[in-house]
Amino acid sequence: MHWAGNYSLIEIKNSLNVSLNNRLYKSPLHKKLQQGIHVVDAGCGPATWTFEMAEAYPNSKFTGLDVSFVFPETIRPINVDFNICNISKTLPFEDNSIDFYHQRLLVAGLNEVDYKEALKNAYRVLKPGGYIELSEPNGERLGNEGPIQAQYNAIFNGMMKKRGLIPDMGEHIEDYLKELGFENVHFERVDLPINHGGKVGELMMKNNTEASMSLKPLMTMVNPAYEDDHAYAEYIQSIAAENAEYKTVLHFCIAYGQKPLE
Repeated sequence: MHWAGNYSLIEIKNSLNVSLNNRLYKSPLHKKLQQGIHVVDAGCGPATWTFEMAEAYPNSKFTGLDVSFVFPETIRPINVDFNICNISKTLPFEDNSIDFYHQRLLVAGLNEVDYKEALKNAYRVLKPGGYIELSEPNGERLGNEGPIQAQYNAIFNGMMKKRGLIPDMGEHIEDYLKELGFENVHFERVDLPINHGGKVGELMMKNNTEASMSLKPLMTMVNPAYEDDHAYAEYIQSIAAENAEYKTVLHFCIAYGQKPLE
């Protein structure tokens, strides 16, 4: 529903971490991370994942990348640095120099062409045998979606498509990796509950509620009655109640693969 653009993606990342039992990645790299490797976090934003990984694996080096300066300026682990760049244009690394490339929640930041270009750049900089891991939602249609939620999604997804974005990006990431030549590709879906199912559902509902306020101008264009703050709040609450009743979930997709050794 609201997992993109300027919305509160931190809550989704927190929800995903809880759903994965606080596993920060799926690629089979635990031992190498303990020994020390170079990891890139593309589209790192405020560097939550970067910092958590850096603290868990102090022998490894972590580089966070983002198109704008949103990194923490003062406090950071000594094994973390940052670089401003557009990952669909170039990456500031030599060929075959990176061990692990991590990219999450760029569904609203890159259209399909730019997303694929970013992956080509990742392939270039990864060492033979290095791993790439992608995590993206499928927001085209939520699981157990009620009619009010479906109406809301239709408006939101229409807005994304007008911008050339792919609401169900998560369903494509496995194919993107295979098309580029990555091997040992693994794919799985994780369902994130919305307004049910304990802590994860609470975090997701918090994200949705905050994001709904940023979409109020768009929704007002569809229904002028939503100019009234009370009417709009009731509308958002009706979606929340429906999510709890229908046990609505967001399908979150994770894929990782390995650059061939030869």
